[in-house]
Amino acid sequence: MYSDKFSLCFQPDSLLIEQVKMMKDRLGEAIGWYPSKNSLAHLTIAEFQASESDIQRMHQQILRCSASFTPVETYLLAFGTYPNGTFFLEVDVQAKPILQSYAKKLFQTLQLKQAYKCTDPHLSIGRKLDEEKIQQAYALFEQPNLHFTCNQLVLRRLNTIRRQFDILATYPFLSQPLIEDMQLTLF
Repeated sequence: MYSDKFSLCFQPDSLLIEQVKMMKDRLGEAIGWYPSKNSLAHLTIAEFQASESDIQRMHQQILRCSASFTPVETYLLAFGTYPNGTFFLEVDVQAKPILQSYAKKLFQTLQLKQAYKCTDPHLSIGRKLDEEKIQQAYALFEQPNLHFTCNQLVLRRLNTIRRQFDILATYPFLSQPLIEDMQLTLF
């Protein structure tokens, strides 16, 4: 029985979270309320329904994966949009394939069924914006020059009262090889 909605994300540091919050507030002053205005800065990997027993199982799998990941210097130097009205900060060309490979490893390990899987790492500023609001967003901001070290994942659960995700667990990147990736030699 699936009762809760969860989200697995790359979580930036507190400085970038605050910088993005200021951007979202500024956009809100210009266009009014919009979806994702109050969400904490993150780069979604997947959103899915799960039971508590599923989450218990996934916890160890996420921990193993994240422990094998190496921190990634990530630059957000341009804005982009998707046809669905998402206005976002683009991940630079050096960090993007690394984050994509981490997400792919998580998809393979967790084997999430009927999940939304994000294959293009980005940091959303606003969602479901019409063309006019997207143009206002582009006009409002100068070329971004943001940076953070991507060094952790977070597992979040949707709080149905606040209609925002709450962080349940944080998984640091520890640069440790996975046992199955290591070749053991006995002499």
